[in-house]
Amino acid sequence: MRAATAIITVLVSCAPAWIAAQAARSSAPETFNATANAKNASGAISGTLEIRVNRYTPDFDRKTVEEALRLGGYPRFLTTLRNAPEVGQLVLGGGEPYAIRYARETVEAGNRTIVVVTDRPVFFVSGGRASDTKPRAGYEVALVRIDLDGNGQGRGTMAGAARVRPDGDGGILLDDYAEQPITLTNVARTPMSAAPAR
Repeated sequence: MRAATAIITVLVSCAPAWIAAQAARSSAPETFNATANAKNASGAISGTLEIRVNRYTPDFDRKTVEEALRLGGYPRFLTTLRNAPEVGQLVLGGGEPYAIRYARETVEAGNRTIVVVTDRPVFFVSGGRASDTKPRAGYEVALVRIDLDGNGQGRGTMAGAARVRPDGDGGILLDDYAEQPITLTNVARTPMSAAPAR
């Protein structure tokens, strides 16, 4: 009887931690839709942005990319990123999809921060991709960060042509950008299974 009581006590005492772990567990696959707002020489433009996360980068692949950036700098990071498995797609203005090679989420107090990195720049011109725009050396990736509340809604930013650096906590942080960052508003999450068929 004492043994049974002890087991029940342990289970009850561990329940909050177990529940927290379940809440923090990745909910991919999922899709995030947002309105992208940018400024260029001709004025302000806006368009749609869709981020499809099939899965978050597994720990081994994520650490490999992060260590390449920390120990080898941007050139080694870029090579390692482009060799990493594709974990999702980013679609801007209904254009062609860009491969996401790095996707990380952190959860704190019920809020989520998601960072994704594509393996090439994302150009936002008239709501689509400028195929004749050449990437600037040292700015060959795009980085998106979105911050979500407990209801899966929020806002974010995107650097379409970015240079990155380690964030000091094992992640990746925007270091510099070739173009003015794009602001993301009306960010909303949709489970991928419930997303409209394409």
